[in-house]
Amino acid sequence: MTDKASTTTLSADECWEFLGDRPVGRLATAVAGEPDIFPISFAVAERHVVFRTHPGSKLVEVAVNARVAFEADEWTPEVATSVVVKGTAEILDRDADVAAAEATGLVSYLDDGKDVWVRITPTTVTGRRLTR
Repeated sequence: MTDKASTTTLSADECWEFLGDRPVGRLATAVAGEPDIFPISFAVAERHVVFRTHPGSKLVEVAVNARVAFEADEWTPEVATSVVVKGTAEILDRDADVAAAEATGLVSYLDDGKDVWVRITPTTVTGRRLTR
């Protein structure tokens, strides 16, 4: 590491801009003391994270414990950036909420019939950029 190495804390605006430019992140859940991490395609809508899924582990875990963490990151040989969103996940069932999520234009990495929308409402958003 050189003398130029630094850590920068990202502002909220920088965090949301970073998230808006990423196609894939990781959803972290915990049920009955057991943590789980799932890679997901996501989009940002009005400072919320939204994603589509189908009935299965993620949906069950969000229904049992809505408190989640979400992270998106990027790294190069010179710079590593990470943004973490902690908040509450909600399965969207109102037409207006689903329409707003669909308006993001999210395209899932795998288009495998995912038809349930989930929105993460943040309680905290933090980001760091490490530069070599």
